Amino acid sequence: MPISTTRRAWLAAAGAGGVALGASRARAVPPISIGLLLDMTGPLAAASEDIAYGFALCLDQSDRRAGGRQLHVVVEDTEGKPARAVERFAKMVQADGVDLVVGPSGSPEALALRDPVHALGVPLLVPNAGASALTAEKCSPFVLRASYAHEQIAAPLGGWLARAGQARTAYVLCADTIAGRDHAAAFRKSFQAAGGTVAGEEFVPAATQDYGPYLGRLKLQRMDAIFASFFGPAAARFLEGVDAFGLRAARICGPGWLVSTIDLPRLGARAAGVVGATAYLPDLDLVADRAFVDAFTARHGRPPSEFAAQGFDTARLLLAGIAALEGNVANRRATAAILARTEFDGARGRLAMDPRTNNVVLDIHVFETRRRPGGEGTEFHELALFPGVRAEPGACQPG
Repeated sequence: MPISTTRRAWLAAAGAGGVALGASRARAVPPISIGLLLDMTGPLAAASEDIAYGFALCLDQSDRRAGGRQLHVVVEDTEGKPARAVERFAKMVQADGVDLVVGPSGSPEALALRDPVHALGVPLLVPNAGASALTAEKCSPFVLRASYAHEQIAAPLGGWLARAGQARTAYVLCADTIAGRDHAAAFRKSFQAAGGTVAGEEFVPAATQDYGPYLGRLKLQRMDAIFASFFGPAAARFLEGVDAFGLRAARICGPGWLVSTIDLPRLGARAAGVVGATAYLPDLDLVADRAFVDAFTARHGRPPSEFAAQGFDTARLLLAGIAALEGNVANRRATAAILARTEFDGARGRLAMDPRTNNVVLDIHVFETRRRPGGEGTEFHELALFPGVRAEPGACQPG
């Protein structure tokens, strides 16, 4: 079967096959093989593309070497399907002989992979999927997440809205997905703990095209804010509906991906006025971020998204861990243990893993999307900063 244009672009971006294997085999030390397992052609393809671009940029800046060894990347497409993710993971480990795997993109895939990863003992570095269960009852010493946990994003926002007097009453309307339910639970808990009242809560099936019935009911509610968790086309439909039903009197808020940087051109003026929380903004006052933004923009002709930053930072964790191991990744449990205790410099600043959860500790930025001066496009304005936010460990004991 011919390789699709999309897959060719991904292979080029990841540098798959870019290592001269014949020369490597002639040396005593073979390359370290890394699996890149992402949703190339499914619902998270756009986000996954930026994860791959950020990951490749970081590897290229290190000349694709770490711990004195060459790095070789094997790329597989999950198509956004949990069963496909498990199948491709097994193929990478058993047929390709990868030492570590980076992926997947979505929470359903990550949760499906947890048990095979744990059984085979192969380190899995998660560059996006934020399922809270991965840092609680489904944690594993072999699963490490450099992106975020859902509650790290939603909880600071809920607490801030109530404490800052931005909202006293909120309605929760989220996609009926793992992310949507995790975000809703974390927001509700923190908002109520800070004195806010949740007026109601509803979950929208993922296949829903007409949000009218849900938004129409909100016109009958008394609320200061609407907390919403939608992404991509679903976020666009939600914001279109908000305007159509005249709901802008309420604060529209949610996780940052409600108005993700990769969607801003499509959302246009509809993104203005949204309050969000995120672990990354493309104009952070950090030397490392400015260098990352410049390098990414020079390569791709546009600023990076939060997903690109996560891919870049996952690669930074990988490189720092391999360097600490001096290139010896043969003992997989030892490799995972070192990664869980590694500090590294990423696009989001100086980062560290929390060994209680194997999840990254993050600064969370609360922002508002505003129209640019002159009315062309929108930009982010930071409203509050929450440093060093950790995922709740729950019952997790990854060691």
